[in-house]
Amino acid sequence: MSGAQKPLSLRPHHGLCIRYFAGKGYSEAFVQNMRQVIARLQDAPEQPVRLRAEVDAVCTACPHNLQGACETAEKVARYDAACLTLCGLQNGQVLPWSAFAGRVHQNIIAPGRLAEVCRGCRWLSVCLAEQAE
Repeated sequence: MSGAQKPLSLRPHHGLCIRYFAGKGYSEAFVQNMRQVIARLQDAPEQPVRLRAEVDAVCTACPHNLQGACETAEKVARYDAACLTLCGLQNGQVLPWSAFAGRVHQNIIAPGRLAEVCRGCRWLSVCLAEQAE
């Protein structure tokens, strides 16, 4: 991991959201921001990410981001905790995007645990449809 690259702050469960993003979102600004975050990570798979169970780079354009706090904080905290636990990672940990995406795939996606981790998410049906393709 390059010491020159500043880590991108990323909620752990956003590793799943990024994987299945289908161009839908809470607002046009959110969709545009998500596309930019995804492009940044695709262009630089060794980009370090700092896993933080708090508002991150994806949340910056979300209408549910209320001055730095998610209005559905309890629900998304469950998603983050499940993702960290299943991937064997810790809040605050820094690792390359490619390594994190690999762990998400190996520990959540491949064993079919997406619906378990994301139970109650309004976008789960979109992700499951993307997964089925």
